[in-house]
Amino acid sequence: MGNTAFLFINGALITTCIIMSFVFLFLPLPKNKGLRNYRISLRYFALAYFSLAVLMSMIVSPNNSIVNIFIEITAISLQTILFSFALINLFDNSFVNKIYVWKHLSPTALFILFMFVFVWGWGNPTLQNTDDFIHNFTHPTVILNMLFLLFCIAQVIYFTRLFLSQEKEYVLKLANYYADTFQLRLSWVRYCFFGACVFCILIIVSMFITSPSFELVVIVINIIFYVVFGLCYIQYPLTYTSIEPILNSRQPVSSKEPEVIFNNFSWEKLKSIIIADKYYLRPELNIEEMALYLKVGRTKLSNCINKEGGMNFHAWINSLRIEEAKRLIQTNPNLSFAQIAEMVGYSEQSNFSRQFKQIVNQAPTIWKHEQLSKNAQINNTRSNLNT
Repeated sequence: MGNTAFLFINGALITTCIIMSFVFLFLPLPKNKGLRNYRISLRYFALAYFSLAVLMSMIVSPNNSIVNIFIEITAISLQTILFSFALINLFDNSFVNKIYVWKHLSPTALFILFMFVFVWGWGNPTLQNTDDFIHNFTHPTVILNMLFLLFCIAQVIYFTRLFLSQEKEYVLKLANYYADTFQLRLSWVRYCFFGACVFCILIIVSMFITSPSFELVVIVINIIFYVVFGLCYIQYPLTYTSIEPILNSRQPVSSKEPEVIFNNFSWEKLKSIIIADKYYLRPELNIEEMALYLKVGRTKLSNCINKEGGMNFHAWINSLRIEEAKRLIQTNPNLSFAQIAEMVGYSEQSNFSRQFKQIVNQAPTIWKHEQLSKNAQINNTRSNLNT
C-alpha cells in the first residue's frame, strides 16, 4: 500500500509539473522590452518543470538507492539556482545574464557527468538504512554524492545572502520613488524563495530518513509549492507596470524631466511649497510627479530629501501625511479612520493604520482616545477655573 501511495502521489507531482511547464511556455505576455528576462525565465521554468517530471518518473520506489539520492541532490542544486535567479530577476531585471547562469550551472553539469562515470566504474550501492550508509561511506560514488551535497548546502547559503541583498536594494529603490510601497514590495517573492529553501532542506532530510510516509509528505509539499509558486509568478506582469520606473532607474525615467537650476530654490523653500499646497496628500504619489510639479530634477530632489530631510521619499511623505492625520483627528473627531485615510492620501485604511503605528508608535485608535481624554481634562480644568 505504501509503495502504491508513493507511485500515485509521485504521478500527481509529475502531472502537475507537466501542466505547469505548458502554462509557463504558452503564457501570453504584454509586449514590453523590460519583461525580456522575465520571458526567458518562463522558458527556463517550463524546461525545469518538465525536467523535474522526467527526473521524478525515474524514481520508481521510495527506496534510497544512490541513484535516487543523485536525482534529489541534482534537484536541490537546479532548484536553488533557478529559483534564485528567477526571483532576483523580479527585483532587478538586468542582474541575470547567460554567462552568470552558466557559471553557476557548470558545477551541477560536471556532477551529473562524473556521476555517470562513477556509477559505470564503481557501481550503484543501495542505502536502505544508516548501517548501509556507514558500510558504503568510503564508496567513491557515495563520496561524490556527499561532496556535492555539501556544495549544494553552500549554494543555498550563498544564494540566500544574494537574494536578501538584492531584496534590500529593491526596497530602498521603492522607498526613494514611491510614497506608498506596501503593495509593491513583492512580499510573495520572499515567501517563495524561503519556501524553496525549506523544500531543499526537506529533500536533504529525506535522504537520511528511510520512511515512505515522510517521502510522501515531501512530495505533497512539493506539489503544493510548485503550484502556488507558478500561480504567483505568472501574476508578476500586473505589478511590473507599476515598478518599471525603478527597475529601469539606470536610465532616465522621463525624457521630459526638467533641467532647472536647483540652487534657485533652498530645501526650506521647496518644502514650504509642498506643505502649503498639501501636494503630499495626493494618492499614489511618486517622486517623479513631485519633481515635475516643483520644476526640479528628480535625482536632485531625491538627494535633497535624503540629505536635508534625513530620510527617504517614502518616509518623508508618510511623516507629513500622518501629521495631517493627527491634526484631522484632533479637529474633526467625528471623522472615521477610513475617511481620514482617504483624505491624507491612502487608498487603504490598513496601510494608513500601519504607517500611523510605525511613525507614532501607537495605533490610531489608542492615540485618538488619549488625545480626546487629554482634551476633555483640559476643558474640565478651564471650566473649573472659570467657575
